[in-house]
Amino acid sequence: MLDDVRYAFRQLIKNPAFSAVAILTLALGIGANTAIFSIVNAVLLRPLPYPAADRIMVLNESSGPGQDYSVALPDYFDWQKDNIVFEHLAATHKESRNLSGIPGRDPERVSCASVTRNFFNIIGLPPQIGRTFGEDEDKVGAPPVVVISDRLWQRAFNRGPKILGQAITLHDQSYTVIGVMPRQVTSPQDTDVWLSMMRRSNNTVWMSRMVHPMIYVWGKLKPGVTVEQARAEMKGIAARLEKTYPDTNRGETAVVTPLLDNLVGKYRTTFARKFFSRASRRCAWLFVCDLGSQRIGRAEPRRRFSVSRSLL
Repeated sequence: MLDDVRYAFRQLIKNPAFSAVAILTLALGIGANTAIFSIVNAVLLRPLPYPAADRIMVLNESSGPGQDYSVALPDYFDWQKDNIVFEHLAATHKESRNLSGIPGRDPERVSCASVTRNFFNIIGLPPQIGRTFGEDEDKVGAPPVVVISDRLWQRAFNRGPKILGQAITLHDQSYTVIGVMPRQVTSPQDTDVWLSMMRRSNNTVWMSRMVHPMIYVWGKLKPGVTVEQARAEMKGIAARLEKTYPDTNRGETAVVTPLLDNLVGKYRTTFARKFFSRASRRCAWLFVCDLGSQRIGRAEPRRRFSVSRSLL
């Protein structure tokens, strides 16, 4: 064994070009595998930045496979009232608005989400400064207040310490900033401003069961409740609503999807495993074959050396 090691070092020193190619080939192989893993880990494997993220679900309505759509607000109210599997059930509505009224800055379009106040209970992270919506701010006629993201605080306000209580204008309506969320909180879907949904819940269009106004529901399972139990519970509630409101809810059911699966799709686990294993194997195989082809060309001198050693 020691003789083999000495011989290997002598060969490396005697053949610097081959040694450089071999080392570079191995380095490229290791680097490629590391890069593949970094991409897959960042996109598919890294856990969500929320406490008990495996208990966070996204709910929508559906009339069959491939026929998913948003939730009617009255259905959400019934889901919230009748279910026994969710610790919290929150409604969310995505939109964008013009942000203005900031000294020294031109108006800009920002991503907003109208949410019920318990949405922040589902996220499970408190604001880094200030607070989220109180009970009196989560109802029709409540004062116009907003919570903003860390990146908007940085981008538009330069992390100014006087952000709390500052007035901003969204679509020509003045709102008061009451809190700033931590950097990792941007849900749902890259949000920079959170508004109270219940302030506008008396919207006559939204209160129709026939209308599904791009409202999606987030829920946090009670400890010990499984996804399958939650699906069975919500399907049972949807079936009761179908009987009670046959004109609007006929053929509708409720769909419960873990948040991570909702974000990256149901193929997350299989794709990650297959992509990483196949790509890494192929890269490693190509580099080994390349190295092997170079090594074969140098095998004959080694064979003669081994024969000479055995004769001695």
